[in-house]
Amino acid sequence: MEQTSALGRGGDPPAHRTSIYRMAAPSRADTPRIARDWVVSVLRAAGYRELEERARLCASEVVTNAYRHTDSPEIAVEVVLGDRRVAVHVYDCAPERRPQGVSPGLLDTRGRGLGLVAACADDWAAVSQGDCVKVVWFGFVAGARE
Repeated sequence: MEQTSALGRGGDPPAHRTSIYRMAAPSRADTPRIARDWVVSVLRAAGYRELEERARLCASEVVTNAYRHTDSPEIAVEVVLGDRRVAVHVYDCAPERRPQGVSPGLLDTRGRGLGLVAACADDWAAVSQGDCVKVVWFGFVAGARE
């Protein structure tokens, strides 16, 4: 696990501090579980307990989509912690496989994941980064850290 922090000029801490944690895993059936548990452990350690369940659901859905709908050999997850904002980015190597805004039928058992993400997260998006990478991210406005 890698952590980086933003530093102000001359080593002084900035008005708000941002910490970034990253993990990468092979694209396998157990990766969504591993990724969602990791996201929750980062949030818990950082004092964002009120976001754990929403982040667990969103991470599970987005990582599952990367596993099921791309041929990406690896899935990377990044958690960005700010003073009042948390964002989770999920990267895969299939920018051509953008999420589609499909409305599932009443009895369909698939196709509801991004609707859940939209309902649980404060914001989200899917963005291609060049020819090789896609990122699906979701974010939350957080209360004060515990």
